[in-house]
Order: sequence, then C-alpha cells, then structure tokens
Amino acid sequence: MRVTESIGIERPPAAVWAVVSDLSTHTEWRPALVEFRQVSDGPLAVGSRIREVLLWRGRELELDDVVTALEPERRFALTGSWSAAEFDLELLLEPDGDGTRVTMDWPLRPKSLLMRVAAPFLGGAMRKATREELELLKAYVEVRS
Repeated sequence: MRVTESIGIERPPAAVWAVVSDLSTHTEWRPALVEFRQVSDGPLAVGSRIREVLLWRGRELELDDVVTALEPERRFALTGSWSAAEFDLELLLEPDGDGTRVTMDWPLRPKSLLMRVAAPFLGGAMRKATREELELLKAYVEVRS
C-alpha cells in the first residue's frame, strides 16, 4: 500500500527545509507523534537513527527509523519499521513560484498477517492523517517564517 499527498506552502524551499530537517519540530506538525528524535551520534545525516513514538488508533507504536536521504531544500527520507510493518517516508520539496510544493510519499509493507489483512482498509485513514500532517506543516511554516 502507498500513500502520496502534496500541498503548496507559500514559503521558499529554504523555509520549509528549516522545519522539515529540524527533528524537534516534527511533534508540532505531526499530531500522532509523541517523540521524534535522533538516537545516533553526530549531526543528522544519511544513516542517522531516529526513535519515533506515535499514537495510532489508540495504540502507542515505537518505530526505529534510519535516514536514507538528506538533500537540503529538496528531499528528506527515512525508512522505518515496527513489529507489524515496514515503511519508507519521503518528503520532497519542489520550488513552486514563490513557494514550495511538498509531497509526502510513503509506501507501507505489512509484515504480520493481521496487517496484511487490515492494510487495504486503513488506506483512507492513512491518507487523511497524511493530508492533516501536510496542512499542519503548511500552517507551521507559514506562521513561523
């Protein structure tokens, strides 16, 4: 299953990148997140490990993520997993006039039998949550900068 959504933000890619690449802001615009922090040493880079804790449908999920792309003002991507599934998440930033078009793309690969059965029914909720995150990112960036 794959969810892809995008939104226009009325700020340049540099302003959007400043938020997307600052892990401490993610809990501000991703409402399901309880925690999102780097657990590896050194500056954020490809290969950095991130601990992600989120509330999804009444359950707390702990995810182990690894940064797979970090291209300033263009692309932030990671791969992650928990017991029931693996996923990739890509935030792509593209100049759009005076603003930025942000696309969030994340394929989900179920690992458990229950998730394989449930995944087709979760698509609508996952798309809605993704749109909400993008709308909150837009509001956060446009108010902040």
